[in-house]
Amino acid sequence: MLIRPLEPHDNSEWLRLRRALWPDCSEAMHACEMEGYADNSRDRAVFVLVREDGRLGGFVEVSVRDRVDGSMVPRVAYLEGWFVEPDLRGHGFGRSLVATAECLGLARGLAELASDAELENTQACAAHQALGFRETFRLVHFLKSLKSLHALMALLALLSLVNVADAAPLTELKILSFNIWVNGGRSLNNCVEVIRAAGADIVGLQECNVVTAQTIATNLGFHAATDNSASIVSRFRILTNIAASGGRGVTVELAPGQRVHFFNCHLTAYPYGPYDLHDGKSQSFVIDQEHSTRMPALKKLLSAMAPYVAGADPCFLTGDFNAPSHFDYTAFPWPTSIACTDAGLSDSYFVAHPNNRKFPGPFTFNEPGITWTPVTNEEPKGVFDRIDFVYFSTGDGVEVKSAIELDGRNSVNPWPSDHRAVLSNFVLGPGR
Repeated sequence: MLIRPLEPHDNSEWLRLRRALWPDCSEAMHACEMEGYADNSRDRAVFVLVREDGRLGGFVEVSVRDRVDGSMVPRVAYLEGWFVEPDLRGHGFGRSLVATAECLGLARGLAELASDAELENTQACAAHQALGFRETFRLVHFLKSLKSLHALMALLALLSLVNVADAAPLTELKILSFNIWVNGGRSLNNCVEVIRAAGADIVGLQECNVVTAQTIATNLGFHAATDNSASIVSRFRILTNIAASGGRGVTVELAPGQRVHFFNCHLTAYPYGPYDLHDGKSQSFVIDQEHSTRMPALKKLLSAMAPYVAGADPCFLTGDFNAPSHFDYTAFPWPTSIACTDAGLSDSYFVAHPNNRKFPGPFTFNEPGITWTPVTNEEPKGVFDRIDFVYFSTGDGVEVKSAIELDGRNSVNPWPSDHRAVLSNFVLGPGR
């Protein structure tokens, strides 16, 4: 058996093994992740176990991440994928693949190798522990010392931490809210490129599950806080998860001593109030419906956010609310946007564009601010509205520098989603 770097002619066999390891991963996600390893980046590599007949019997995918839970050094080698076919297990091939990943880490000047496994995968947990990893957190993260050069790496880590401690506070922050249309819509690659082209720092992703969010984060070199629908990816280190029913919440460290709290939600899509208005339902009917459908989840999320909104650190909320804003209507008190305003949050797009036209008079798909939808054949009733938002806490020294909607006209074309994204650029002040 031979272990060597992946070669282009291995791709079909590599894909076969990936499908066996991750059977729930879509073909689009496999293609996106495999493409990410094909760019010859120093921070990603694949090694394969080759059978005598030339077929592959296993592989290991390794990357370099900026910090992982349980580690105190700034960059860590990470086992992104590790697989040996069943008939080859028990012969040390898995150990040899991991040893190859360790050698890559040492060659990159890294001190630690990290990995993870699902809680219920006891076989994987045991395999990690047998190879010298120690459990750090559950959802299970593992860490293993690369003992060669350990003292040197510790010194380099210390020097790096000293440099980081001298970093100046961040003064601008770009926040993106992006419904990516069921884990990548027309192209997960293009979804990644939208984020990259926008220069977004923290992104609230809707219709984005755990695997997709991690794929996006890996391709961008970001950190991820994953969810079944409302995931978050961040250029900056995610310090902690915040318990938040009705959405996802994290605390992000922008610089030493500088933190923001970030929340993301995806409220239920149906029944859809603008359709009911279009079909002749009364205002009271629609408002009652909003209170019974979207408001229960939003109330829980805003309750979890309350101490962070009241605190001195900036607080942000992104989301596909599947409901318009009362700011966009002359006389219609949409409950979701009023609840956010009452909770001490400001609508960044409205702050930047307070004079946009208001309803009544149906909006068209290409009017300023409209996020549902740029794909007109996805809208059967011809009803278009602004339903995706970036909110920020008032009184924390945060100002809106700009806020725009993104689609194929000013971003990646072809546009991958049935929603436009919302990009808000904030100036961070000294706070309270």
